[in-house]
Amino acid sequence: MRTPVRVSAAVVVGIVVAVAMMAHDRQMDAEWAISPAQIADARGAGKPGVETAPGRFARQPVASEGADLLPVKWGLIGLFAACVVLAGTGRRRSRP
Repeated sequence: MRTPVRVSAAVVVGIVVAVAMMAHDRQMDAEWAISPAQIADARGAGKPGVETAPGRFARQPVASEGADLLPVKWGLIGLFAACVVLAGTGRRRSRP
């Protein structure tokens, strides 16, 4: 396969994989230890917020500890996928 096609395919696959990982993490609320939806559900049930310990309530959303590293995770997984595509589409060497 020609080099520009290989590089283009690798870039496209890397971006698609990174965006898919981002969508999955956002769907699972990976960036929140206590999400806004959990607080809204607790308030709908008549509680002042989400109970974190006996007698202690969280009234504001709380970000998870690893929330800052999620974009790095998405980028590294996309880069790995791009490298796999680039290596997989290379020329096959014949064995002597």
